[in-house]
Amino acid sequence: MSLSTLIGALGLFLLGMWLLTEGLKLAGGRMLQHMLGTWTSTRIRGFFAGLLVTVMAQSSSAVTVAAIGFVNAQLMAFSQSVWVIFGSNVGTTLTAWIVVLFGLKFSIAAFTFPLIGIGAFFRVFSPYERGRALGMALAGFGILFMGIDALRDGFAGVSDTHWLLAHIQDVQHPLLWGFVLGLVLTVMTQASLAAIAIILAAIASGLAGLDMAAAAVIGANIGTTSTALLASIGATANARRLAWAHVLFNLLTGAVALLLLPVFLSLVSLLGLDTYSAANTTFLVAMFHSAFNILGVVVMWPLEPYLTTFLQRRFRESRPRHQAEFLDDNIATVPDLALRALGAQLHSVAADVVGMRLESIVEASEPPAELAHQAQVLSEVDNYIETVSRTSLSENLAEQLTAGLALQHYFHNGLQAIVQMREQYANLNSEWLKDEVGRWLGAISDYGQELYRKDVTLAQQDWQELLVDYQQLKNRILAAAARSSLAVSEVDAGLQVLSLSKRWAEQLLHTLNRFAVLDSGFKARAEEPAPEPDIGGAGGVTPEDTPAKAEV
Repeated sequence: MSLSTLIGALGLFLLGMWLLTEGLKLAGGRMLQHMLGTWTSTRIRGFFAGLLVTVMAQSSSAVTVAAIGFVNAQLMAFSQSVWVIFGSNVGTTLTAWIVVLFGLKFSIAAFTFPLIGIGAFFRVFSPYERGRALGMALAGFGILFMGIDALRDGFAGVSDTHWLLAHIQDVQHPLLWGFVLGLVLTVMTQASLAAIAIILAAIASGLAGLDMAAAAVIGANIGTTSTALLASIGATANARRLAWAHVLFNLLTGAVALLLLPVFLSLVSLLGLDTYSAANTTFLVAMFHSAFNILGVVVMWPLEPYLTTFLQRRFRESRPRHQAEFLDDNIATVPDLALRALGAQLHSVAADVVGMRLESIVEASEPPAELAHQAQVLSEVDNYIETVSRTSLSENLAEQLTAGLALQHYFHNGLQAIVQMREQYANLNSEWLKDEVGRWLGAISDYGQELYRKDVTLAQQDWQELLVDYQQLKNRILAAAARSSLAVSEVDAGLQVLSLSKRWAEQLLHTLNRFAVLDSGFKARAEEPAPEPDIGGAGGVTPEDTPAKAEV
C-alpha cells in the first residue's frame, strides 16, 4: 500500500473522529454542561465526571478545552477542574480499549456502512437539531472504524515491505524513537486517541514491537498537553493554571511510566507474553496505557493540594480590565455551554448598568471609566454572539441567542443614551434646572437599581408613577421658559436630558422579557442555575407592554 493511501486512511480516521466528537458535543452539550457544572463538587466526582465525559465525547482534548472554557468563564472553580482533567486522562485509556476490542480484534466492516447510512439519514432528514447531531455522531462512528480498518490494512501492506520492516526492527534506541513518534503524532493531529490508534494499528500489523509501542503511548500522553497549552493562550490566569496542571500531571504520569516500562517489559518477557501474536500485543499496550494513567492519579491524590497551591501562586491575571470575564472562545462551539456563559455575562452587564448613578455621571467632568468598560464588554458580547451563531443551534437555543442579541442591543442603547445625556447636561447653567433634573435622574437611578428585584407587575406600576412625575417636571420646565426664566436653548437641553433618561429606563424595561427567555433554557436544562450576579429575577414583560416614548 502506498504512503498516499496510508495518509488517506489516517484522514478517514480523523474525519470520523471529528464528526463523532462534534456530533456528540452538539447532541450532548446539555449533559456536558450538567455533568461538568454539577458533578464536580468533590475530587472523586470531578474525576469521574472528566472520565465519563471523555468516554462520551471520545476526545480528551475536547473535555480539556471545555474545562478551560468553564474556568475561564468562571462557571467552575479551579480546584474542581483539576480533577476533571485527571479523569479525562484516564477516560482516554478507555477509548483505547474500544479501539483494541472492536477496531482491531474484530472486523466490524459489515457494520460500518449501515452505521454511516443510518447516521446520514438522521443527519439529513431528522426534524430536530439534536437528532441531526446524533446522526452526524453515528456516521462519524462508522467512518472512524472504517479508518481504523484502513490503517490496519495500510500498515499490513507496509509490513510486507521486508527491507522497511527489517530497518524498523533494527533501529537503535527504540524506546526513544517510539516516545518521539507518539509525541509528534499527537501534536500533529491534536488528538491522543488518533496517535494511539495509529500505534495500535502498527502493532496489529507487526510493524512495531512492544517496547517501541509502549514508549509511543507515553509520548502520546505527554503530547496531548499541547492542546491545553494552545487553548490557554490569552486566557485568564485560572485557565492557564489549569493548562499547566494538565501538563504537570501528564509529565508526572509520563515519568512514572518511563520508570515502570523496563519493569513492565521484563515482566512480559518473564511470563512469556512476548511470544503472543502481534494482534494480542495490542492488549498489553492498552493495559500498560491504563495502568500508568491510573497510577498517576493515585500518586497525584496526596500531591494535588500542593500542586494547586503552587499554581495559584505562580500565575497572576494578565487580561486587560476592559474585557468580558465570562466569555471564552473555547466553549463557543458548544452551544449549551456558550449560551450559559453568554447569560452570565449579560447578567453581569445588567448588574453594572443598573448600578450606575445617572446624576453623578452627568455631573462628572470626565466620562467615568465604567462607560468605556461596558462599551468594550458589549462589543465583545456582539462578537461572541456572531461566533456562536455559526454553530448548529436547536430552535430553543436559537431563540435564546436571539434574546441575548436583543439584550446586547438594549444595553448598548442605554449606554448611548447616557453619553448623550452628558453632552446635553453640559449646556445647563441654571441651578434651579440642574436641581430639578438631578432629582429626576436620582429617581430614575433608584428605579433601575430595584428593577430586577421587583415583581413585574409592581415594576410596571412604579414606571407609570414615574411617568407622571416626568410629565409634571416637563410642564414645570416649559412654564419657566414661558415666563422667560430660562433660555430656550437651556430648556431644550434640559428636556433632552429628561427624554434620554426616560429612554435609558425604557431600554432596561425591554430587557426583562429577554432575560426571561434567556434564563428559561438554563432552568430547564440544569438542576442548579449558573452563578450569576444578584440582580434578581426577570419577568415576562413584552416590548409592547412598555410605555411608548413620549414626544418632547
